[in-house]
Amino acid sequence: MTLWPAAVSERSAVRLAQPPRPAVVLGAFPRALYLGLGGHADVLPLVAPSGLRLPTALTVATEAVGWGVQPGDEVLVGGGAVHLPGVCVRAVRTWRPARVPTAVGGRLAWSSAAVAPLAWSEPARLLTQRLRSGRSVASAVAALVGAGPGLTPSGDDVLCGVLLGLRVHGSASAALVPALWAHVLPRLTATTSLSAALLTEAAEGYGVPPVARLAEAIVDGDEAGVAAAAAAVHAIGHSSGSDLLGGLVGSLEALTCPTSSIHPTTDRTPRAATPGSLP
Repeated sequence: MTLWPAAVSERSAVRLAQPPRPAVVLGAFPRALYLGLGGHADVLPLVAPSGLRLPTALTVATEAVGWGVQPGDEVLVGGGAVHLPGVCVRAVRTWRPARVPTAVGGRLAWSSAAVAPLAWSEPARLLTQRLRSGRSVASAVAALVGAGPGLTPSGDDVLCGVLLGLRVHGSASAALVPALWAHVLPRLTATTSLSAALLTEAAEGYGVPPVARLAEAIVDGDEAGVAAAAAAVHAIGHSSGSDLLGGLVGSLEALTCPTSSIHPTTDRTPRAATPGSLP
């Protein structure tokens, strides 16, 4: 059997160390493999070095030339390893995912001028305004969770952006995360397992590296850094990056300029996600 050394996220180390048990392949792509561990939001991503490192990922040290499995197959996970046909992916070290920073004292020098107009910014702004004013967001959340096709539907990516934006803006806004999460959590079964897992991570302040870099640039007031990082986030997948970015931008706009609109645009129709947007 071939051994593939890997690094496991601190967010998944305990689950991987548990006794071996069956896991179901949720999605298989050249640079990523998604395994369901039982619970709806309990997903272990295996990612190649050139793949997008999700905050819970088990990252293999060499480029995978084929996982040898397809959706619906069962593999064995546990004891610090994932057993694929003819391959043992074993964690030999851990890595620490980046948590988005929070602006000190809520003083965030933020302008969306460095970010191009995004279709999802307006719905995210309206959701955040309702949340901030104490009005119900139940219907808005219900309309977003699971909205769109693919492993990570657009509506979920937007919610990830809003959850992260609340944390980035400052401690007072970060306190709104539990209020929003209270409406998202009961609806996780309405979306895919992978998306539910990513929403759970976003609620805790975790995102992929390009998103963390964008948050750092925003908190630092680095406009050039914001533009560069936003472009990197926008490039994630077919639509996942732009959808998440729309949620983040709309959230921050609502928190920093509550009475202003995002960007003048005649088209506010949200763009649907496309299948396999993350890999």
